[in-house]
Amino acid sequence: MSFQVGDQLGFDNYITLFQQERTILAIKNTLQISVLSTLFATIFGASIAYIVAYTDVQYKKLIEVLTICPTVIPSYIITLSWSTVFSRKGSLNAYITSKGLEALNVYSMWGIVLALSICGIPIVYLMTINTLRKIPRDLEFASLTSGYSVANTMFKINLKQAIPSIIGGGILAFLGSIDNFSVPAFLGTSAGIPVLSTYIYEKVIGFGPSSFNLAAALSVMLSVIALSGTVLQTKFVRKSSAMESVKEDYSVRIYLGPFRWFVQTLVLGILLLVNVAPLVTMLMSSVQDGYGDTFFDNFTLSNYEYVFTNAGVRTSVINSLTLAISACIICIIVGTAVAYMKVRHDGKTIRFIEQGIAFTYAVPGIVVALSMIFHWALIPNIYGTSRILLIAYVTRYLILQVKGSVVAVSSVEESLEEASMVCGMNKLKMWIRILIPLLTKQVLASSFLIFIGAMTELSLSSILAAAGSKTIGLTIFALQQGGAYNSSIALSSVMVLSILAAYIVSHLVNRQRSRK
Repeated sequence: MSFQVGDQLGFDNYITLFQQERTILAIKNTLQISVLSTLFATIFGASIAYIVAYTDVQYKKLIEVLTICPTVIPSYIITLSWSTVFSRKGSLNAYITSKGLEALNVYSMWGIVLALSICGIPIVYLMTINTLRKIPRDLEFASLTSGYSVANTMFKINLKQAIPSIIGGGILAFLGSIDNFSVPAFLGTSAGIPVLSTYIYEKVIGFGPSSFNLAAALSVMLSVIALSGTVLQTKFVRKSSAMESVKEDYSVRIYLGPFRWFVQTLVLGILLLVNVAPLVTMLMSSVQDGYGDTFFDNFTLSNYEYVFTNAGVRTSVINSLTLAISACIICIIVGTAVAYMKVRHDGKTIRFIEQGIAFTYAVPGIVVALSMIFHWALIPNIYGTSRILLIAYVTRYLILQVKGSVVAVSSVEESLEEASMVCGMNKLKMWIRILIPLLTKQVLASSFLIFIGAMTELSLSSILAAAGSKTIGLTIFALQQGGAYNSSIALSSVMVLSILAAYIVSHLVNRQRSRK
């Protein structure tokens, strides 16, 4: 499509785009925002991972939960929470302006960088902390015996060993920033700050004579950047794979002494300020109608009344639930089958299938959505219905289930299957009586990520959803863009509380199981 010019092929679409100043600006903004957010995410993510992995700070579990919570909170809700904190009439900007300073505007380049940095920190943290824990202490002891100080040892031994994982995490954060549609859409659209993902969206909804061809050309550009980063990230993962078989060491390696209280207070304070305070502010704003001198001056539940009584919102919730559950069921069946074949009968064919499944997760979501239109529009009763969203969700998230199910299948000894066959069981009975009970817990844990992703997704639905198949993410986006700011905040607050309730329930269930 990107090379199609009428009935012929050519580079006219690319030439047209590069003659437009907005295209150059979108590319420049995309790279600038992604690089800056990646830099901040890498520094903070790796630093927190180092503190949790090596030092004797307390409340490590709490620090980890606060660090990774942006992975389950949709990025557009994080964006809305920060826009609430920095609202023009909010208490923070009121205090700033009272001191004679200029009010902070989150609808700007730095606002987008801030939100994307917060979303990228958990990625770097998770990529780094396991590597740090797997670095053998014998290397440290040898370094200290050779006369190096603790600081030199950590810098020349531990940091050097962890560099591939840190860079790999940074590249993933970079790819996440490029892929992200919601943050620049929420904060950059009104401010006139285009990036490639939102620029593609502009072209698609423009419905001009060559809008889809131009959008396809932009998608190719974005995909080249994303896939180049994916290839680079894979190389760094291979460099750090030598320690995969090493057992993680949770022992304390650095004692902070009198500085421990200061470090743990600083880390917890920053995490609470960055990840919790904006959500609390958003929850408080959801029961406000305007601004008063005190919290109770404008207290109202009308925002929630709208959320729970509006037919459009109710339909979007039902659509998202149906699509998320359906996507999980399909991913569990297909993903576990692929994982079983990979673990038990690994070969070129199954590796090719896995690479094909992973490809659509490496490509930005907005590009996947556009390719869905080009392909499925030719098939009746798919495009313009919820079916195309289901196909897109399964295509997008299937690799997550494959990866999780591979771990689950690998934990089951093949001798159990051989023993069942000796006892006269066929394949079906073996799966029902042996494999399914053993795989269920790990498989469902992986599907939870798919459920959250599909339930809160925006990039795919922004292009693929039709009038009767709008999702929660698209509804929040439409409310925010339409000026119904309080309603969008209330619906976002309901989602946050629902995710929190689901986490608490799953934690209590796992705790009860562990006691048994």
